Amino acid sequence: MSFEQKEYYAPVPTTTRGQPVRLSTDPEGTQLVYASGKSIVVRSLAAPEKAWEYTGHTAATTVARFSPSGAYVASGDASGKVRVWGAGGDHILKGEFQPLAGSIADIAWDGESQRVFAVGAGKGFGHFFTYDTGNAVGTAMGHSKVVNACAMRQRRPLRAVTASDDATSVFYHGAPYKLAATLKRDGFVQDVRYAPSDEWFVAVGADRKVLLYDGTTGELVRQVAAGAEQHAGSVYAVAWSPDSRYVVTAGGDGTCRFWDVQQDCAAGVVRLGAGPEHQQVGCVWAGEHIVSLSLSGALNYLQMGSDAPVRVVSGHQKPITAAALSGARLLTASYDGRVCAWDTGAPCTPRVVGTAAASVDAMAAGADACAALGTNDGGLQLVAGDSLQPATALGTAPRALAYAADGALVAVLHDGGVAVVRQGRATRLDLQGASAVAACGRVVALGFADASVRLYALADGAAQLEPTGAAVAGHMREITALALSADAQLVASGDGAGKIVLARAATGDVVTTRWGAHTARVYSVRFSADAQHAVSAALDGSVIVWSVARPLQRTVIRNAHLGGAHAAFLLPGGVVASAGADAAVKLWGKYRLATTHRTHTLAPSAPITRRNRGSRSPRRYHAMSCASIAASSIAVTPSSACRASPARTLCTSAAASVALAVPSTAVVANRSASISRRLTPPNRGSSMGV
Repeated sequence: MSFEQKEYYAPVPTTTRGQPVRLSTDPEGTQLVYASGKSIVVRSLAAPEKAWEYTGHTAATTVARFSPSGAYVASGDASGKVRVWGAGGDHILKGEFQPLAGSIADIAWDGESQRVFAVGAGKGFGHFFTYDTGNAVGTAMGHSKVVNACAMRQRRPLRAVTASDDATSVFYHGAPYKLAATLKRDGFVQDVRYAPSDEWFVAVGADRKVLLYDGTTGELVRQVAAGAEQHAGSVYAVAWSPDSRYVVTAGGDGTCRFWDVQQDCAAGVVRLGAGPEHQQVGCVWAGEHIVSLSLSGALNYLQMGSDAPVRVVSGHQKPITAAALSGARLLTASYDGRVCAWDTGAPCTPRVVGTAAASVDAMAAGADACAALGTNDGGLQLVAGDSLQPATALGTAPRALAYAADGALVAVLHDGGVAVVRQGRATRLDLQGASAVAACGRVVALGFADASVRLYALADGAAQLEPTGAAVAGHMREITALALSADAQLVASGDGAGKIVLARAATGDVVTTRWGAHTARVYSVRFSADAQHAVSAALDGSVIVWSVARPLQRTVIRNAHLGGAHAAFLLPGGVVASAGADAAVKLWGKYRLATTHRTHTLAPSAPITRRNRGSRSPRRYHAMSCASIAASSIAVTPSSACRASPARTLCTSAAASVALAVPSTAVVANRSASISRRLTPPNRGSSMGV
């Protein structure tokens, strides 16, 4: 069966200190749109736990905006590409264009949803083009440095304006768009936005001023509330209220300020903090929702008249590097040290437990909702409830962690050593070359760089591991992931080549070596509670659910996470939870697999030799046809010559057992004649038939 994504717990926007971030909404003002990693995230403003993603870009995304019609989304990335894709259904690509050689900083649509304006870095710093063909509809000129933002008038006469690091905003008339005026000011210009009424536009920047311009002529009207208290730092973003009366600005001083444009006065201020992580680098105003973005990635829901945010939505910004499951609570950690807790029982936004002192490389869950995480500065911290405990020094950064009996924690270190931690005291063992660990009770499995897996027993009351003599063979590369079943009867080991071996923990006897569907390093292997299934996650981005009873059966979730899937778990109720380099957590449908076997008899084909193995010969097409039939479980009636010949059975997959007939003398005699007639190859895109 195929998997369906049940829940998508989205990451927060990617931010860079000193750079504005573009937030936008759909035309109805119900969905927030932003860039995160290589994905474009669209999430509900009213219910932020509901979200979906677009993953068509191959480079880090920077901005995305809906067309005024709501039919398309234009998104840009760091490579200078702009992709226009459908907002509904399967998000079909309308076109991909390369308007700039450098990163795309901002995108704007005209009111007719026909023209797109993309600005950023690279020669020209901007480009006007049609959304469907990419034809140029004007010339963006007048800048000498990177353009940070752009905006387009939604009504005729058509106008456009930019904001740049060269301390100017350029005003264009269109279409086609041509330079009409250059608007100078002091310092970088960070953002510019047209009012919904198109009567004015405002520009903000490093000079901390909010300047109001005429939307048709581009002439400066005034500085908004010049006599009121201004921002104490650069202003990175500005957004209009739907009625075109108010604007909200986001500043590097950790505040968001409201301004009454009609009354020319300040209308309120929200202070979000004093640290660098509280710098406000983006904002958007859609209906009753006012959202600002902190440098930490937190989405702050604001309200006029309130001096504090009414809601804060957090999550991961960076790739998730470690995860642990404790009951219904999933703990995840990213390489920036942020630790989040998720409730897998219901759609939710995460709680940020805390931030570790350094990047988190390993995590393990213990009893009583406790968990341990290892950081690359050589520290070991415990997660108790919703707080991080002081760190215990291990001397060397831990690579893998596992809880054993009596609360003992076994750590594999980056230098290949092994340590046992009891009651906050670490004891280093005389073992070298270790690369992975798993534990259940007093049974401990260690994987090594020499591709071996060895079983140990934890000594009672002592920080010692005693060899049991059991070892697992079958790997050719370094062991990168290990798992023990809940009854400690089975051990699964994954290596750097993507191969997984299932064996018996007591003896080391191999159950199967056929779990080899991954194409890259295996990051995680875990058993279900009943040990009937296992799930693996790997660098190839795939998550695979395996059947222990029928080892050849598997269900693959391809491209589950861009950049690699780092962890996967089998939850009660047949649900798979996964986390990866896209900083997202996803829940997938039931993992119960079909157990029906079918046997089919195929007509014999010519053997594939070294000479014809890579060619598209009639023999090759015939062999491919047989394989296609076996995979799709289509019954084939053998010829009379085949019926008379003896047969042997070959199991080709978990879904089909294929009986291959041994060619008889009559068949061999007729084979050369059939080959001489040369079978016509099948059409491209059609299934290959015999």
